[in-house]
Amino acid sequence: MTPVRSLRCDGFLLVTFLFASPASAQGIPRAPRLHAGQTLIYQLEISGSRSTKVESSVNGQQSEPAANLNSIGLLQVNLAEIQASGFHLKTYLSDKGASRPSAEASSVPDKLVEVFVSFDGTASGIEGLDQLSAAQQYAWSVWLNRFTTSMMFPNSGVHQGQRWRTSEPETASSLIAGLSWDRKYEYVKQDACPLYDFGGSTYKSRKSQSEQDICAVIFVRAQLRQKSSAKDATPQEYKLRSLSTRGTATGTNETVLYISMSTGILIRSTEDVQQSMDATVALQDGSNKVRYLINAKSHSQVQLLPDVPHDIH
Repeated sequence: MTPVRSLRCDGFLLVTFLFASPASAQGIPRAPRLHAGQTLIYQLEISGSRSTKVESSVNGQQSEPAANLNSIGLLQVNLAEIQASGFHLKTYLSDKGASRPSAEASSVPDKLVEVFVSFDGTASGIEGLDQLSAAQQYAWSVWLNRFTTSMMFPNSGVHQGQRWRTSEPETASSLIAGLSWDRKYEYVKQDACPLYDFGGSTYKSRKSQSEQDICAVIFVRAQLRQKSSAKDATPQEYKLRSLSTRGTATGTNETVLYISMSTGILIRSTEDVQQSMDATVALQDGSNKVRYLINAKSHSQVQLLPDVPHDIH
């Protein structure tokens, strides 16, 4: 279940400024207010793991080595071009952390990933992602998904206290057919945007309340749903290979977003993920069964850094 729309990574683990009027009178901008040549710096922190047990009628039971998706680094986001339909971003991922002394920074060159983001939040023309490690790909995908979330809010806009729901099919390859993500959104409150304190690696306001930007705080709970029967969950591509699958997949992702009321730019996000799959693959006559037991979890944090040099790569 790899991410597809806007590189949505809900299922990724299971496979490999000043403003003219008061914030309370404003809605969240439909898209981030960006300008050509603008640079943003985000710190990405990911910690996660995936365990896989395989039970085979031929080879017995075995466990694959646990996969760890741990990554910390800086992502420089350059707005290369704005078009009528969206904007072209050049992003440079470094394994340097904002709170780590420069002497500890890696000498490995930063890796360039380019993407075009339409104003409806969809991503296309992604280049360079395959040059990243699995953990870096996941971290980059988490950032893109969070960065574009507000672009997929209702066209009529959202207001404080509002709740709404969406449902999207999981279109990536999976052992289980008929999977979809149900998301419940709640615009919880407006609050001072959290800022990064480099000294203590914590978040605090370093400006007065009157000067600091105000953020919309959005809570999102995503639930993985399975429409196929646990007794026959065979995706079409498996049927074409004369295979059948059965089993279940479950997952819950909880996300908190801080989005600037004045610019629509993502300031901070945190997400906790719990997912599991129990699937058996066999020939259509029921022979040669292989059972996969997969459990995955992760915690991610994306934070805009306000006071770092605009060229870190």
